[in-house]
Amino acid sequence: MSPHVRFTRSAGVDRRPRVQQQEVAWIAAYRRAFLDFAVGSLVPVAFPRYARVLHPAWAADGAPVRWATVASWAGRRMHALVQWDLLSRAGVEPEGPAPFLGPPDTGGLPAAQLAVLANLLRASTTTPDRCSIGVWEGYGWGPDSEWATAPVLEPDQRTFLVRVGSIDLVPTIGRQGSVGALPAQPPTIIWPRDRAWFVASDPDLDATYVGGTDALIESLLGCPDLDA
Repeated sequence: MSPHVRFTRSAGVDRRPRVQQQEVAWIAAYRRAFLDFAVGSLVPVAFPRYARVLHPAWAADGAPVRWATVASWAGRRMHALVQWDLLSRAGVEPEGPAPFLGPPDTGGLPAAQLAVLANLLRASTTTPDRCSIGVWEGYGWGPDSEWATAPVLEPDQRTFLVRVGSIDLVPTIGRQGSVGALPAQPPTIIWPRDRAWFVASDPDLDATYVGGTDALIESLLGCPDLDA
């Protein structure tokens, strides 16, 4: 993992360490402006293909519910640009109660789906033990958390705390557990040292976006445990 580096904030001066520029210059070079509200605003426009991985809705018993299940109940159609707010409104008289109680979480995939994604990502990089894993600073990681001394990455509009480690850490790293009413938060951005792919979520979005090779995207689309 990244070595701990002490920092101080005083008189409004942010003295935290920054991610080395040579490691992230490519992200800025290929990333669209945040306010374009495009896939390229989250994932660098440097890959042959991209995919959306939809975060599941939640049943009353806490089980995940696929969007396709909701579409079938609501009389709606699944497609590449599907939006939850429209999908979850019944277009016809539904048969029976809604199959979901809670909407999809924003910010990232649940741990189980994130573990599945990590397995697919591992097979698509030559550097699975050297991945940059970032969490959005706005989740409020305290001074006693593992992120207190993590280097900072500040692209357009968002600030991330970044650590380096194995892809195996992805399902667990960054999950601070419940704090009051706040749920545990997964990583927001992930990329390997060889830049073979890039994964990005956002605190306001209910899908995770992946840029990568044709083979990786096909594996996502064909994975029965992911709603991609």
